[in-house]
Amino acid sequence: MSENEENDAPAAEEGAPAWMATFGDLMSLLLCFFVLLMSFASMDVRRFAVVSGSMRDAFGVQRVHPGMMEAISTSIVPLSDAESTPFIRVIDVPARLVERDQSLIERIKMSLRDQELERLMHVESTVDGVAIRVPGGMLFPAGSAELQPESVVFLHDVATLIRETPGDVSIDGHTDQSPVATEAVRSNWHLSSARAVAALVHLVEVERVEPERLRATGYGASRPLPEFDDPAENRRVEFVFLRDRGEALREAMASVGAEGSGHERGAR
Repeated sequence: MSENEENDAPAAEEGAPAWMATFGDLMSLLLCFFVLLMSFASMDVRRFAVVSGSMRDAFGVQRVHPGMMEAISTSIVPLSDAESTPFIRVIDVPARLVERDQSLIERIKMSLRDQELERLMHVESTVDGVAIRVPGGMLFPAGSAELQPESVVFLHDVATLIRETPGDVSIDGHTDQSPVATEAVRSNWHLSSARAVAALVHLVEVERVEPERLRATGYGASRPLPEFDDPAENRRVEFVFLRDRGEALREAMASVGAEGSGHERGAR
């Protein structure tokens, strides 16, 4: 090649081509990406389990049983789906006994309405049964346990209700906080008990109510009425038509058993 031809050839560019810079950046990014993947893949499993357990202890384990209940446990042990023994269920009062209480309340109110005593007495459903609350002044003079003559008519109506209604009746005497100290009555406890016994004796001896169905209890001033500000309202006698707890328990357990047998048949 002559000297003139060498001088006419294009000069070569110095350094690497421009596309090599972009290619190098791409390789660096891919390297960082795979390094991150490797770091996640080599996680300390034991430490992760400890952290997870700590969070479960802090927030509790929550499990939802559709249609049954929502249970929360403070342990990391999962709750079991198995149903516990039916004896620890809350046993509701059977609907038939509730209807019986409502029927009795209506009959008592009708009797009080006929005697024009509806404004003076109060009828309510309590934990033990249906109670007729009678002001103490309607049956007894102040500080005395001797029945007043006009109380005989009311006690006759009570005796009729007792004969028409199955179950036992509790006669509860109550007083206020006013101290009582006489020769006949030493304290409010004696006064409340004596009044309950006097009403019971009248029902047995005069009205011929079966004595095994009655009981008398004196509470003194230990059970005041929260809805009244006047302490005198606590001087009262209550006739409680007791609910048959044994019957309620038997019916509730029978319904639980019937429900359990239905689940077994469905499972089969």
